[in-house]
Amino acid sequence: MKKTLSSAFVRTLFIATAFFTLTAAQSWAGGAQHYPNGVEDFAVGALPPPGTYLVNYMILAQKNSLRDNSGNGLPADFNASVFAEVPRLVYVSPLKVLGANWAAQIFVPFYSADVTASSTAIPPLNFDVNDKGVGDIIFSPLVFGWHFSPELHAVLALDTWAPTGNYDAKNPATQILSKNHWTFEPVLAVSYLKEGFDVSAKFMYDFNTKNSDTDTRPGQEFHFDWALGYGLKNGLSGGVVGYNYWQTTDDEVGGATVKDSLSRLGGIGLGIKYWPKQGPFTMTFKQYWEYGARNIATGPQTQFKFSYAF
Repeated sequence: MKKTLSSAFVRTLFIATAFFTLTAAQSWAGGAQHYPNGVEDFAVGALPPPGTYLVNYMILAQKNSLRDNSGNGLPADFNASVFAEVPRLVYVSPLKVLGANWAAQIFVPFYSADVTASSTAIPPLNFDVNDKGVGDIIFSPLVFGWHFSPELHAVLALDTWAPTGNYDAKNPATQILSKNHWTFEPVLAVSYLKEGFDVSAKFMYDFNTKNSDTDTRPGQEFHFDWALGYGLKNGLSGGVVGYNYWQTTDDEVGGATVKDSLSRLGGIGLGIKYWPKQGPFTMTFKQYWEYGARNIATGPQTQFKFSYAF
């Protein structure tokens, strides 16, 4: 039977100091989450035709509040400012598997981060650090896309996050995109597109391995991105975008369960997409505001994405 850490002090200290290794809270939001919430949006379930594509994500995130298990702010002056650029190369083959097109993809994240924290109530939470470099690489050799009708589309995939980034257990700024653990993430994306309307969502569930440097095992996570939009004939479309995240199982430290450590977060915003003449180039701009944060850092984020079909 597993030991249980129930001390309020231990929980508070854990949330305040270890969340850097157990979360992407500074910029991405989430328990130990590798996935950057909100990066997908309109038509996410519609795999493009066979070919090679470049998608480039750019994210500016600012986390300015740490929340406890009740959603209250922790007694700390905290700020994290992060810029991330994540190029993604996608190959969609003409090969059919069970009626779906097979595809494969790889993401390579780059980042620059400044993280500061000051607290008299939580003495370990005092630092001013910065870093820039390469985060954990994501690869997906198994991506399958179905086009059930001109309106209904779906994608099924398995994304894998490898601990290849410049992680440093002593520097929180390195831990934003480098987690020092593997994440295996089944993905289901669905889009319904009809007469200019777009209803899309991407559902994900994360299984995390142990961080051997800190002897921590992040809990499992369920999260999804969503978009409700409408397109005009001049190539412009837009609407409401959002994301929701829940940590579903407790974190573990040294084999002991950390009670009341489940993270959750929501985000909502506006998105605008431009696809001129339905050609090879598209770009999307989004602004998000977060709500309902528990055991996590929170703040606004701005995202820009462009894609090109070769």
